[in-house]
Amino acid sequence: MKSTRMRLARAAVPAVARGALMAASAATASAATTWWYSGGPHGSGAAATFREQGDRLEVCDVSTDGYRALVDVQTAAGAHVYRVTDSYNDGKCTVVSAADGRHNIAEKRSYKLRVCVVKIGQSPSYCKSSATFYNDH
Repeated sequence: MKSTRMRLARAAVPAVARGALMAASAATASAATTWWYSGGPHGSGAAATFREQGDRLEVCDVSTDGYRALVDVQTAAGAHVYRVTDSYNDGKCTVVSAADGRHNIAEKRSYKLRVCVVKIGQSPSYCKSSATFYNDH
């Protein structure tokens, strides 16, 4: 039986996601951050945060359940730019950025995040796309 603490933590994730989205939309352009959450089966979920400064993308699996977080960075029209799969299956996060030389996206263009959960050996599922954001840094 799952502990009450664990059930409350999982229930809080969507509420936190909504709060983060509202805060991100109120942020100034110089500190723009896009935050998105996708829920999967049995309390699984994936979260992503993109920060324009340094093109920093944080991809997080929200629980230990055999699923991982997967995020596709796409142009506003839906063309694939790059994909990041969280290396963990335990609530930890994988972070990539322009500093690594492989995850720099063009400035003065619009993008969106496609956030999914994925079970190893299967196709991504429970995908949600973020609102389009403008990368001006």
